[in-house]
Amino acid sequence: MDIYGCDFSGAKNPEGKIFVTRGKLTGNELSIEEVISCEDRLDLLHLIKKTSAPWGLDFPFAIPKHHLQSHYSSSWATFIQEAYSDTREQFKSRFGIVHSGKSDIDLRETDIAVNGKSPISATPIAMNGMLYGGRKLLFNLQNDVSIYPFTPYKREGSHLYEVYPSHLWKTLHLKSSDVATFDNLNSSFKSQIDKSFNLSITPEAIQGTLNANGEPNLHGMDSIMACIVMAYCIFKYDIDNNWEVRPLFATAQEWNHLSQEGLILRVN
Repeated sequence: MDIYGCDFSGAKNPEGKIFVTRGKLTGNELSIEEVISCEDRLDLLHLIKKTSAPWGLDFPFAIPKHHLQSHYSSSWATFIQEAYSDTREQFKSRFGIVHSGKSDIDLRETDIAVNGKSPISATPIAMNGMLYGGRKLLFNLQNDVSIYPFTPYKREGSHLYEVYPSHLWKTLHLKSSDVATFDNLNSSFKSQIDKSFNLSITPEAIQGTLNANGEPNLHGMDSIMACIVMAYCIFKYDIDNNWEVRPLFATAQEWNHLSQEGLILRVN
């Protein structure tokens, strides 16, 4: 089956910052088939709508429960429906200046579990900008896809999941800037995560990640990680058929806040 991973951008001009990886999962083997760049978010929306496949997307699907309660009546559906109620600057100012989410009220349980940044943080990385763009994408897709774990599961259409490529990079002890990563990816995955899972990458996919100087594009590399996480969660946890079952990697705290804060997929 085809599996997709995306490194997303919520920037005003996302050209050159959105990459999509397509992989083919057969049993315990994932082949990374191609890596492509999207000029803008409309290209990504079109791909998601036409593919009818599992997608791992690298942006926050939700906000911490404290802020969901304060601004959106504790309702994820309300949060999504108000995607166009604020300008970019109005949305960013809603939550104040949050620096990397040092306060627990600025972190979701799932952010804490992966040692991730707050989805509403403004510095040092503007996660709130990514959240702003991602929320609009989900709003425009909500009638055509299933969004884990917030909307009802539908067999038809694509299934969207939140992933966090940085977590897998750290787990594998690999660097996205290192061209040697292509050679070491399979062995690192076997030694650090699961020796029964096999990874390969086509020359075409490698070429799709390289810039004009022959160096890995970091966005392209992150899209590969997103695809691997998505594929492994299907192989290991059968997550695409078990939305009501808590996967083994999820903490009890994450599961208790699932309907408001969502869940970041990960390999372990």
